[in-house]
Amino acid sequence: MSSTHHEAKLEVELREKLGSRTARGLRAAGRLPVTLQFFGHSEEPLRHFSVDAAAFRAAHRHEAHLFDFDFPEGTRSAVIREIQWDLMGSNIQHVEFKGVVRGERSDVRVPLSLIGDAVGTVNQVHSMMMVNCLPKNIPDMIEINLGDLPLGTQFHAADLTLPEGITLSEAEAKKNDVILSIVEEKAMIEETVEEDDETLDLGEGVPDPEA
Repeated sequence: MSSTHHEAKLEVELREKLGSRTARGLRAAGRLPVTLQFFGHSEEPLRHFSVDAAAFRAAHRHEAHLFDFDFPEGTRSAVIREIQWDLMGSNIQHVEFKGVVRGERSDVRVPLSLIGDAVGTVNQVHSMMMVNCLPKNIPDMIEINLGDLPLGTQFHAADLTLPEGITLSEAEAKKNDVILSIVEEKAMIEETVEEDDETLDLGEGVPDPEA
């Protein structure tokens, strides 16, 4: 299980003008439009600024989780809340950060990684999981070893093996959703055939518009 933690510090330029036209201009100049919002008890305002696009891409490529930004009134720390991509999914258009306080636990989304060989067909429902931890302890990913799971498994959020100091968020623990299931390949084929038969049955009796 990966437990490597990465941090990055990015220089900011405050945005005086908002809107899609201004955002396009920033991207053309090699800048990335960014927002930073604090949730919960913090009274911090929503911030609009830009960062060097190449610097962010490099940090993201090296799986940085915790970011520091220097503002006139001091340094603020944050984690990525959402990344918006272009229609092709190749270029980052905008990044939304969630403000955090070092030394204070918060909820953050972490990707799930499937390892090992499954004994059947894997039906994965969720690829991310919301966990609660200190910003410095955010893991790169949470691994699920498929080789340990027998046929018929319904793997829930509560079944995850989490690194020390990391728990499911309160909402995730309450829902305890099914993350994935392991089914026999034959069962998947039979299910598909049944669905096709139902579709054919629904079509019987429908007049041909060409007739």
